[in-house]
Amino acid sequence: MTAGADVVWQPGHVRRWLSLLLLLVACTTQVGPNVPAGSDEQTSAVPPVRIAGGPEIETQILAHTMVSLLERSGQPAEIVAFTDAGDARQALELGDVDVQAAYTGEAWLEVLGRADPPGDPRASFVAVRDHDEPEDLIWLRPRFGDGSLEQPPANATFAFVVQGPPAAGADLRTLSDLARRLSEQPDARVCVDREFGSRSDGLRAVLEAYSVRSDREFLAADPEEAVRGVVAGDCLAGLTTATDGNAWQAGLRPLVDDLRVFPAFVPLPQIRAGLLGEQPSVRVALGPMAAQLTTALLGSWNARVVAGEPVEQVADDAARELLLRAGRTLPEDAPEG
Repeated sequence: MTAGADVVWQPGHVRRWLSLLLLLVACTTQVGPNVPAGSDEQTSAVPPVRIAGGPEIETQILAHTMVSLLERSGQPAEIVAFTDAGDARQALELGDVDVQAAYTGEAWLEVLGRADPPGDPRASFVAVRDHDEPEDLIWLRPRFGDGSLEQPPANATFAFVVQGPPAAGADLRTLSDLARRLSEQPDARVCVDREFGSRSDGLRAVLEAYSVRSDREFLAADPEEAVRGVVAGDCLAGLTTATDGNAWQAGLRPLVDDLRVFPAFVPLPQIRAGLLGEQPSVRVALGPMAAQLTTALLGSWNARVVAGEPVEQVADDAARELLLRAGRTLPEDAPEG
């Protein structure tokens, strides 16, 4: 059968899941540029770039990383805190903020108002980009790799996670691998949210897409419980998101959805066209996030914050890593004149 042909992703279902699966709600902060008193930058007429920040750990990391990228390029930036992605989007449309980290799958559901967001990251990006450009909202284009965790673009969608070596599931790399293992081991269990497991367009549709008996039993578990269940060996695999900080912190690995059944949720900088007209250097400064961000990088950054590191420090390291991957010379590494 065609992968995902019977999977019907409804806006409320996916939005509710993503707000849960993007994990812990941390305190939002108002952050401005670190500019010495009396400096030329402080007296500059260029206003700070206003970046929308959300309550979830992941959206905070992305917002702070964009602040760091901009400040490293000499452009002041600050975070404007929001508690809802819809409010952040509206603020961007009204010009109350200049930039946000947006997810293609979420825009497909909430902005385009369409069900069944595609599993192909390129198709997801093209659709929301083409819709938003006439609205003067610009999505920075990602670099499309081979779909592995280490290649861009990052994809913060649903994922089954498994243990690493020496666990029984350490040899699994893709959902096709998991499907074969489940067929070989009828007693092997997966940890899945109860609602997702009971829906005809949830676990059943995913298993059918991968040619696994759809009536197999599962262990009901929310994402946090699913991570614990896999760590404890109660489940061969557990359902959460591919960038779940708890899963990465526990040493679990997300399996690649090689048939692209799950909808693509690619996080990218989205910028007001007016700002780019006034400050085209913003596109250059934020380009490494679009072109270099991977699922593995984002998951590892989430894990560091879950482990207790400050968001700002993780984000500054993240910006440095993205710049290095882009082949950019870091300001502190530039040769002295």
